[in-house]
Amino acid sequence: MKLSLGRRVPVRLRFPLVVYAVCQFVLLLWWAAYYPGAMSYDSISYVWHVTTGHWMANHSVPYDGLVWLSLNATGGLAALTFLQVVLWAVVLAYTADVLHDLGVRARWAALAALAAVLLPALGQFPSWVWKDVPFTIAAVLVFAATGRIIARRLAGEPAPARLFWLLGLGFLGLVLFRNNGFLTALIAVPVLVVALRGYRRRVLALTLVPIAFSFVLTSVVYPALKIEPARPSLTYASAYADVAVAYHERPESFSKKDRKVMREVAPLSHWDQAGTSCYSADWLTNRPQFKKSVADRRTDELMALWFRTLHRTPDLAIGARICRGSVAWAIWPGPRALDGQTLIAGGDVPGDRFSWALPGARMDGNPYLPELSTRPLWRPLHGALSFAWRVSRIPQLEFLLWRAPIWCYAGIVAIGLFAWRRRTPGAWGLTAMIVAGQLSVLAANPAQLFRYMPGPMLIGMLALPLATVLSGSGRARGGAGEDVPAEAGSGEAVQPVSESM
Repeated sequence: MKLSLGRRVPVRLRFPLVVYAVCQFVLLLWWAAYYPGAMSYDSISYVWHVTTGHWMANHSVPYDGLVWLSLNATGGLAALTFLQVVLWAVVLAYTADVLHDLGVRARWAALAALAAVLLPALGQFPSWVWKDVPFTIAAVLVFAATGRIIARRLAGEPAPARLFWLLGLGFLGLVLFRNNGFLTALIAVPVLVVALRGYRRRVLALTLVPIAFSFVLTSVVYPALKIEPARPSLTYASAYADVAVAYHERPESFSKKDRKVMREVAPLSHWDQAGTSCYSADWLTNRPQFKKSVADRRTDELMALWFRTLHRTPDLAIGARICRGSVAWAIWPGPRALDGQTLIAGGDVPGDRFSWALPGARMDGNPYLPELSTRPLWRPLHGALSFAWRVSRIPQLEFLLWRAPIWCYAGIVAIGLFAWRRRTPGAWGLTAMIVAGQLSVLAANPAQLFRYMPGPMLIGMLALPLATVLSGSGRARGGAGEDVPAEAGSGEAVQPVSESM
């Protein structure tokens, strides 16, 4: 019976289905261990938003919508996290199949996907109630769709329209599930437009339209729905932190006017102390000395101060920005005393729900409060995986198991080798989401947060097997040597690889 079932599955689908099944099994173990989902302070805030009518745009409104839907349809959050682990496994299987199309041997493509779910940093992540999970899924989808387009061109076939719709769907996910996701998209667009010559207009349309849509949401739709915008003190926290670093290093460069504006928001001593660490904006803005309500009223003056600081001391302002974004580019973490290490949440929920359920707090008495707790489906499983998670936190292994840069650089090198061996310059387009993930963090990042980097880390890991591809290697589209004709309807003539790339 099993043999007949296997025969009914098309050869072309057997490899991705096997990868999906194995990855899904491992991810479901993580999901069961942290049921109904791993949670952080942000996770509780999402539930507060949607159960009390305080919808806010300081986080992803579409993700808040998914939280609302899960709570109202099922009474809990398990349905949302279950959907996340399923989609994560699907995207991994699809990416492994794309790598196989590009010439990677099946065993290496499958091993890369399996390693990603076995690693605690990435295996546990899809079970989180966090907007960064669908954002990461979208980033990997962009990488996979790009790879499939390149594989089709290497095979001398036109890329079908559905691949570009997948690419557009990935970009839509980027801008919907992170408020600054448009930065990631904007950085990736030029790389893809240059790499995918012959498809430039289509790529440009399916990437810029989602970006424009995100601006329509924030400027028109959300205000019309009475959704509270993000506070300026949150939006511009990184800029204020740049000022703090510059003030600590070179206080004599600040005028009386500058100091007056700063003093109205926080004591100068606080600006100075916060500036001792360039790794975290929280040292300035997440302390009681910093008056957020005042900062919100004086946004124009504070931003003018930042521009003056940037003009006077660009080395300090830009240096602070690069330092704070080092989670994206520095292989080794910074000093722990300065919050320079990778900041990683555990996933288990304390009894006070990260202070949200304290007497008189905002979630005190909320009917969904019992749902906001870790209730493993099997306690021994939670104990085993929690132990593995804690072991992975060994400081000496942080650079390898929890920091993305080493995987980003390794992935870029592997893609470079693949492009050189296959004489395919356009294959550099596969680096788009790695580069975009690293540079967007440099542009806007509050602290050394791991949750900002799972996408580039995962893509770098999945790209590694491309280094094993030799010149001319690949597989037939039909699988097992079967020759499948090109799909019609792309509207573009097939060009020789040497000319089209």
